[in-house]
Amino acid sequence: MVVRGAKIRRLSKSELERYSRQIALSEIGYEGQLKIRNASVCIVGLGGLGSPVTLQLAAMGVGHMRLVDQDVVEPSNLHRQLLYGVKYIGYPKVEVAARRVRELNPNVEVEPLPISINAENAEDIVSGMDVIIDGLDRMMPRYAINRACQKIGVPYIFAAAIMTFGNVTTIIPGKTPCLECFQGNLKDEMLPTCADVGVHTSLLSVIAGIETSEAIRIILGKEPCLANKLLHFDISDLTFEEIDILKVESCPVCGSNPRGTPMPLPRKLISETTGRCGRRVFRIVPRENLNLEMDKLFSIVEALGLKVRVKSNLGITFENEFGGSTSVLKSGIMIVEGAGGEEEAYKEFSRLIIDGLGIPRSRIEI
Repeated sequence: MVVRGAKIRRLSKSELERYSRQIALSEIGYEGQLKIRNASVCIVGLGGLGSPVTLQLAAMGVGHMRLVDQDVVEPSNLHRQLLYGVKYIGYPKVEVAARRVRELNPNVEVEPLPISINAENAEDIVSGMDVIIDGLDRMMPRYAINRACQKIGVPYIFAAAIMTFGNVTTIIPGKTPCLECFQGNLKDEMLPTCADVGVHTSLLSVIAGIETSEAIRIILGKEPCLANKLLHFDISDLTFEEIDILKVESCPVCGSNPRGTPMPLPRKLISETTGRCGRRVFRIVPRENLNLEMDKLFSIVEALGLKVRVKSNLGITFENEFGGSTSVLKSGIMIVEGAGGEEEAYKEFSRLIIDGLGIPRSRIEI
């Protein structure tokens, strides 16, 4: 993780010009812009919600942005994930996002993390941040982030969007309900996904804008508008509905009189999804961040005669022997398209990572 330096006490002449329309707002002003410049924000998930939030906060001048995602750019992302373009297909999302942020605002310090969020690393991800912003599409990593935020005391802006409707709330540890007070014990395999039912692009911009607004309020020291409230929005009929939510005193995560234990957050070494044209896609997530030597991995892939489509600092994508593509992130996460099953996918992983790079199985198997 990046350790930040001393806080900036004044804005430069170029920053004053860049942010002049923001500084003119009575609710921000010069001191508010300094607070934004000195803030640290983590965006977990750089998909349909995380993309516009990242661009908005970078443009507004947040000083330090920690970007977390475990995926590479795919063609199906491009209709809604506005950080990316066709030329970035196969690149790690965090690497492209960091590049886009630096292009948009060189004053922003960017920390890209190509990792999978779990109960073991969530506290490291949350640590040192002023606010965590949700761009995730699964409940297990959300629960891990929620619990870490409750333990460390970091505000967490929860949001979700699918089809034409979405929800947002701001969770302040010790003051508001936590995520598991009102959306606890949900299993990902029981929930619909964008791949199954779709999502409206314009919905994401609205929900992301609300997340950005709530994050800025927290940074400025103002009361969030959505503390103790869940905002539901449906773009099909442009209706907003605010629902009061209450802290559950028996909540096993944040309750004053907790009952039972929090829902287990199981981890799998290999998971399966459906990709392009119905192809099977297998994601292999090692038990720890392997911090791979990417140049060495590139040499191994080339020596095997596999055509490399993307070679970057944080990942590599190449054509595999199953008629699809394989992507490997610097953290050791591998995404294998087209394999016949988990065993075949893991064999590909083992050939490159265990045998090729000499990474011990003890660092991989869960």
